[in-house]
Amino acid sequence: MENKAELLKEILIPLLSLNKTIKIVLVFVLIAILFLEIFSVYIVIKFSHPKSINFHPNIESYGIKNYKNVIFNSFNDNIKLNGCLIKNDNSKKTVIICHGYGDSKFIVGGRTPSSAKIDTLQLSKIFLKEGYNTFLFDFRGHGNYAGRDGVTIGFKEQQDILGAINFIKSKNIGDIIGVIGFSMGASTALSSIDKTNDINFVIADSPFSDLKTYLHYNMKFWTGLPDFPFVPMVLLNFKLIYRVNYNNVSPVNSVSKSKIPVLLIHGKKDTTIPYTESLKIKKSFKNSKSKLVSFSDSIHIGSYFIYPKKYEV
Repeated sequence: MENKAELLKEILIPLLSLNKTIKIVLVFVLIAILFLEIFSVYIVIKFSHPKSINFHPNIESYGIKNYKNVIFNSFNDNIKLNGCLIKNDNSKKTVIICHGYGDSKFIVGGRTPSSAKIDTLQLSKIFLKEGYNTFLFDFRGHGNYAGRDGVTIGFKEQQDILGAINFIKSKNIGDIIGVIGFSMGASTALSSIDKTNDINFVIADSPFSDLKTYLHYNMKFWTGLPDFPFVPMVLLNFKLIYRVNYNNVSPVNSVSKSKIPVLLIHGKKDTTIPYTESLKIKKSFKNSKSKLVSFSDSIHIGSYFIYPKKYEV
């Protein structure tokens, strides 16, 4: 009997120790998963609240006299947005200018001495010469409203463009409406063309072709973190926190459903959103007038900055 008891001890004690070890390992695994989840949520929140450039130029110093700062509603969303309407006599044609991620209605890029910068008021003068009104506005989470609303890289921002269109139509200056966008603004504009019949043409400078695919393969560029496990966790949390429907932010799909003319502009040295993204969109063109113009030495949104004369043509 004593031998049996000793035998049971020899068997049970290691098992109990093993169970204790497994429990400790499981606790550490759960803590690690929880830490990764919290860190992933932190990344999403930080990424969706960029430090937006809030630039307030002297508009009249550009020779622009007929302008008005306005507040308008995002479409189907209880969000007020800032805009600047620049009128061109009695013209009923208007171009909407859409800035990029972290930018504002008056300035695109230029965060560092080496980065490209686009002065949207200077750009507006090009369209004014062509007989268009121009409408500049801040996307949600940008400009005067930086940090107040989560930026969704083109999903909810489509509602902002649709709200801008409604505002223009309410002023009776929307017989022809064109949109020119940069980076996130370009991708948002392209993603909007199958959601409305009021956009007549789009000029898209440095867009991505599909938000989910772009983030999947370029997350490291924005966060500096390894793809695994952060890519799937960030994509999932971004979707859950902001209810992002990735299928609705796919310029390549939206362009394939629309027959309006699209002009793509992309620099071949773009490392933020690679030139190949525009090549993918080009394959979806449905209008014979649509085209892709590339600049061999241009960086992200740098074509107008480097080649202003060629860009205007």
